Amino acid sequence: MKLSSRTILGVLFLYCVLVLGDPFSTQHTKQDTTSFTTFGIAFAETTNKHQQDLATQIKTLHKSGEFDKALEISERALKSDPVDLEAYDARWRLIAKMFSEADAKKRIVSEIEALLQAHPEIPEILNAAHWGYMLLPGRAKNISDSFFDKMLQYPKTELHLLALLGLASRSEDASQKWHYYQRVTDEFTASDVPELSWYLLAYEEMLWLAEEDRSLVGDDTLDKLIDRYLKAHLVYCQNTQQGLVWAYVVAVESRLKHNNGLDKALKILERAEIRLGEEEEQTWIKRGKGSVEEARKDISRLRAEIYLRQEQWKEAYDGLLANAPDFSESLWKRFNERAINYFWMLGQAAERIGEWETARRYYADAHFAPKPHVEARAGLERVYHQIVQAETADTFETFLKDTEAKYRIREAANLEKFRQEFITNRLNKKATDFRLETLEGETYSLSAMAGKVVLLDVGASWCGPCNISIPEVKTIYKHFSKNDDVVIWGINDGETPEQVRKSLDEHQQPWPVLLDRNQQLRKAYQFKGIPFFIVIDKAGNWQYSFLGSHLVNGQPLIWMVEALLSD
Repeated sequence: MKLSSRTILGVLFLYCVLVLGDPFSTQHTKQDTTSFTTFGIAFAETTNKHQQDLATQIKTLHKSGEFDKALEISERALKSDPVDLEAYDARWRLIAKMFSEADAKKRIVSEIEALLQAHPEIPEILNAAHWGYMLLPGRAKNISDSFFDKMLQYPKTELHLLALLGLASRSEDASQKWHYYQRVTDEFTASDVPELSWYLLAYEEMLWLAEEDRSLVGDDTLDKLIDRYLKAHLVYCQNTQQGLVWAYVVAVESRLKHNNGLDKALKILERAEIRLGEEEEQTWIKRGKGSVEEARKDISRLRAEIYLRQEQWKEAYDGLLANAPDFSESLWKRFNERAINYFWMLGQAAERIGEWETARRYYADAHFAPKPHVEARAGLERVYHQIVQAETADTFETFLKDTEAKYRIREAANLEKFRQEFITNRLNKKATDFRLETLEGETYSLSAMAGKVVLLDVGASWCGPCNISIPEVKTIYKHFSKNDDVVIWGINDGETPEQVRKSLDEHQQPWPVLLDRNQQLRKAYQFKGIPFFIVIDKAGNWQYSFLGSHLVNGQPLIWMVEALLSD
């Protein structure tokens, strides 16, 4: 089971929905409106088949890229009687996508105000208006204090919870953010909140704020906060039938991060091990595509990290070494921040038990990595004083150069292993042809690129990982800038020209970006997520693909393109 080092994926996803907005789904609207049925209001989105069909039509046309037609039929939402809040939501999402930020804000705000004037401000209406405001740039900053006050009039409801979270997210002051998140944790319990991930979000954000500014909270309060977080997280895992070990591990990671209650953290790991031996836990882990063995390794590894903090050096070294992740599994796993920190911990433990050459190696892995650990050089200097200075007249700089040379030899062998794994696994599928236009109306077709290696970068402006990967694609573009046999295109997945233009202005991609408004490539190449990279050989065959933003210095895509160039 792969367990998070900082956050819960479910919490992060729902946070993105809360703060960024989901580009297509209206699932949150259904959940929020139906949660207020205790008020005795029966709205059309749950009772009227015709109006449900209107929202579905808008969303279907929206997703297929028929924006103008979707906008035309969405006008019916404004005249619906009874009011069709699901169709309103679908219309506002469409407007937010079709128009400039200023025009979208003008249209949506005016329609929200008309909705509020025409209907009583009961929870369902307030909830729909809230999500309409959240579609606009600035999100919660679009919502007035008076509107939040109206939402806060319904205690122990999701409306009240969303108001507190919105007030926290728009605040620029850390202590004020803390105040609103604390209200969430004080005014709600896990049993009060149908959407428990939003409740967990408050704990997660408070722990993050404490990490940034420890003056916000004392040790005793932080200790109680992590305990309450664990309790709520266990309820979440129980309700969703996810492994409870997940919650235990996240709580221990929080205690390690804040250096708080490490003895208590050891007891939590004991509870995790007991739970891991239960059949129900193993079933839940496997159902989530996790591994019981990996969960055991995570528990042992965390125990070793606690021993390191407690200066039990031998126990720490043995545990870290025995349960180290497989850093040869991928480029990203070897070079990400977590891996670099792990190398540093191994170096520290080895140094303290007098394993000088082992410490030298792991400190070198941490220091000469693309993003070096800030304390690794100091570790190398301490090792130098132990094993070199007493025997030779070499300086530390000479020692450092020799250590780096040995590191580069090891890494060259590792990188060659990675390269061979990537370039030998070809797909050998005929690439589907397409014709798409740029913002300027220039037409590009894949079939016209015969004889060239083509790299397609499929993404969208709303996709955070897509934006993260842009600097890496720029590295690739620069690497092949003088090679006329390599073509790099960006493919925008289903957005409007206005959205694409804004993204280009922000990121300044030097390669052509083609508009795939009807998502032709998604259908043809059957990918489920973005960014998605497609590499096509000179004969027009799809040979490689890569999903996600986990690129390192342009690799493995540079290797893939070079392999096809050499054919």
